[in-house]
Amino acid sequence: MSKKYISFLVLLSSDLISIFIAILISIYIRNNILNNFIPFEPVSYWDYLIYPFPYVMIIVLFSYFGLYYRRYDVWQEMFFIFKICFVSFIIVFATLALGKNIEYYSRTVLILTFVFASLVLPITRKVVKNKLFEVGIWRKKIKIFGEVDELDKKLITSPYIGYELTKGGDYEALFLSSSNVEPIKLNKIIETNVKNHKEILFIPVLKQYDFTQAVLYHNFNARVNLFALKNRLLSKKNNFLKMVLDYTLSLMSFPLWGGVILIVAIMMKIREPKGNVFFLQERLGNNGKVFYCYKFRTMISDQKFMQQWLIDNPHEKLYYDTYHKYMNDPRITKLGHFLRKTSLDELPQLFNVLKGEMSLVGNRPYMITEKKKMGKFADIILATKPGITGLWQVSGRSDVSFDERLNIDSWYIKNWSLWNDIVILLKTIGVVLKRDGAS
Repeated sequence: MSKKYISFLVLLSSDLISIFIAILISIYIRNNILNNFIPFEPVSYWDYLIYPFPYVMIIVLFSYFGLYYRRYDVWQEMFFIFKICFVSFIIVFATLALGKNIEYYSRTVLILTFVFASLVLPITRKVVKNKLFEVGIWRKKIKIFGEVDELDKKLITSPYIGYELTKGGDYEALFLSSSNVEPIKLNKIIETNVKNHKEILFIPVLKQYDFTQAVLYHNFNARVNLFALKNRLLSKKNNFLKMVLDYTLSLMSFPLWGGVILIVAIMMKIREPKGNVFFLQERLGNNGKVFYCYKFRTMISDQKFMQQWLIDNPHEKLYYDTYHKYMNDPRITKLGHFLRKTSLDELPQLFNVLKGEMSLVGNRPYMITEKKKMGKFADIILATKPGITGLWQVSGRSDVSFDERLNIDSWYIKNWSLWNDIVILLKTIGVVLKRDGAS
């Protein structure tokens, strides 16, 4: 039995088990938890567990989108899973309604089933794929042609994607960089490998664009493909969706972050009764408009000693010129260290979000003095609202140089999607919990 067929059977089995678990959890919550608040007639586990349509619908759509043989990145596959679960719920619900069987099934159970399926399926798939990679089943030998960055090598050799680098001998896929190969030679390499049933992977010359967000047009007569690219964050519709996400999440979580802000403010006043709770700094906002960015004050008020300190520590000045921050800033208080380490110092920026000056996700708000250094990136970056968190924070945070930060921010804006914002928010939680690079 081939490795491809074994991996298909294992992934199919894990998906069926995941849906089964999602149904069990949903019925348990409906019968044993929600029933304490709203009186429900208990439903039978058996009636839902043997109902085949949710299983069939999800598995068919998984197959259609290639989730059993295509090697998607974990976040891209998660997007497909969420979309498939949502579409499956709509189809199952509509089928039951049209067949006049909806009264026999709990709508609460159906909704919860697809919510939990969206959570359980990605988790089990990650565990299963990693295990299959370990035992050598979810592996595909890939050969590299040309000069490829180490980062690109790491991307394709992720256990979740399942490619295994080979220097010689037989290979199943070829990974090449189109930027350093002449077009004629590139075509010859592709034709030779396609003829031998090899898979071809290559990174487009235009690295600054996410082609999954592009519209692909195929002209049959001319035998050419056209990619339609545009700045998605300049669209009024997309800006409205982003605004809805900002206000929904900010207002729903207000009892949580509002309470934390109150506790921190009390602690600061106990430690320094005369000190300010918030630190307001002028930053560049949407269309370059200056606004006051809120943060918790994390430094001492008297900073007269800094000039001599920089003379005594020239390496700190060099670090600041590169990263626009100090390695060991002597002005930071003990409480300030904790707030920065946990990123709680930026929590008051949620007030900026509610005022419409910032977004939850976006480029970090740049200082006025940094506008000249932004150069050609200023027009595209300053055309949108800055964010509390962003792509550069989850891509290395304080380890990212200023120039690289500009590149990352411009990539985020040019390739914006609502799903990208959700991924960045989820990754930010991980970065904060690990305290990775916070300062």
